[in-house]
Amino acid sequence: MNQPRKFRRLAGVSDPERNEGSGSPPEPAPSAADGKFRAQRGISLVLFALLACCALLAPSRLRAEERGPSTAEERAKVIDLTHKLETDPLNPQADEWRVWLAKWIDEVPDVVVPVCPGLLPQLLRSDRNYAHELAMQVVYSSAAFIVEHPKEQVDQQAVFQAGVDGALKAYQAILKAKPRARWYFLDSLIQMRDKGELKEYLRKQIDDNCVSGLPA
Repeated sequence: MNQPRKFRRLAGVSDPERNEGSGSPPEPAPSAADGKFRAQRGISLVLFALLACCALLAPSRLRAEERGPSTAEERAKVIDLTHKLETDPLNPQADEWRVWLAKWIDEVPDVVVPVCPGLLPQLLRSDRNYAHELAMQVVYSSAAFIVEHPKEQVDQQAVFQAGVDGALKAYQAILKAKPRARWYFLDSLIQMRDKGELKEYLRKQIDDNCVSGLPA
């Protein structure tokens, strides 16, 4: 898609200029006790709000009021595109899929997706290694979970768990094609997942860093 770079960045869409040749892994994130990290959390919140809410740079809440609830066809498309992005995030059509999902999540009035910048804050402070795509994948995968399990929408733990799981799947798929696009902290989350420890880790992260009911 021939979109302005600012649009691509906000929508979490690939920008080859920032992803090519980014072989050096980012520095590990400072601990939550680090003063610099605490200061950056406020910045991360602003960045995430831009990513999640301003993807199309338009008065979308007005559009949400003008349109009706989501349709069965749209909900099926959300599930389909999200799972495609989890397994094939570098597909030539992936940018179009991300733009459609961001627009739908932003406009649809009956599916509210919570967001939490404190879950994966490292991704919000970087332009490298598909950081924006992975950060937004949390939102897309959370949305797909809500569509598939509407009765669990109020279970913030389950929604965020699904979002992070989806981002980790996308990250692993990216590494198969781009092995230098590595994130050490995501590698550690994968190890936790494989050991059955990720749920408890995320529970603490959610309790400490997430604001209940913050919609995308």
